[in-house]
Amino acid sequence: MKTYKKGKFSSIYDSSKNIGIADIIKWKLFQKPKKHTPVPLDLETDLDTLHQTNDFICWLSHASFLIQLGGKRILLDPVFNDIPFYKRKIPIPYTVEALGNIDYVLISHTHYDHCDKTSLRALVSKTPTVIVPLKMTSLMNKIMPNTKILELDWYKHYQDGDLKISFVPARHWGRRGLFDKNTVLWGGYILQYKHQSIYFSGDTSFGSHFEEIAEHYNIDIALLPIGAYAPEFIMKENHMNPHEAFDAFGLLKAKRMIPMHYGTYKLTDEPLDEPLSWMQKIASKHPDKVCFLKAGEVLKV
Repeated sequence: MKTYKKGKFSSIYDSSKNIGIADIIKWKLFQKPKKHTPVPLDLETDLDTLHQTNDFICWLSHASFLIQLGGKRILLDPVFNDIPFYKRKIPIPYTVEALGNIDYVLISHTHYDHCDKTSLRALVSKTPTVIVPLKMTSLMNKIMPNTKILELDWYKHYQDGDLKISFVPARHWGRRGLFDKNTVLWGGYILQYKHQSIYFSGDTSFGSHFEEIAEHYNIDIALLPIGAYAPEFIMKENHMNPHEAFDAFGLLKAKRMIPMHYGTYKLTDEPLDEPLSWMQKIASKHPDKVCFLKAGEVLKV
């Protein structure tokens, strides 16, 4: 499935192999994004609900979630600020202080919109255990010194009582600089607590890994990305559009889907609010399958 050679990971799920420099030049020089005035995302802030004792999922915008399972508070891909080359289009619904105690921080891969130094450093004082992909400890030690770091390989897990955190494949890749492509593994997570199972994909394009994951896990809720898909000739290898995300949801055999990775940063050429409106049209035909969260909204599970 994957190899690690000369300091780099290679896999059938490395989507960067299908992207050439000519594709990037074509996108940057010749593609013209649609002119459009986007409707900003709705925000919801409810500190009382955020600090309840029941299990919940809270979408913090983009790919950032706060999930509480069995009293453990888990923060996924926390990014609260502007990132290199991109400004936030909506404010973060809660301050770092308002998030309260954090037991675990999970990072899916090294791209800046999923692994932000400023956001992670703001969490050091909360003394979380940080779970990351293989070969990411060195980077995390620089970002979050004196913090407990645990690495996971695909289909390996960490157990804390009835809480089980597993790392699973994604069809994507990783990089932070010019010379570090795929030096760190990439993927998503499965969170299991008793009979509840939540899948967080991280960044991924469409692929056979969804069926593979479904063979290993019975998923109740799938957190799936629906944005950053245009132009298709290059972004299809990196991300999913809403139609592909709903197809992935079907392959996963999950009970419900929560869309993410949209409306927060203008990463690609589609209008900022297009992924949501497209996904809403799909969901109108499947009203019991897709659950839309406002940024900051809390869903009991």
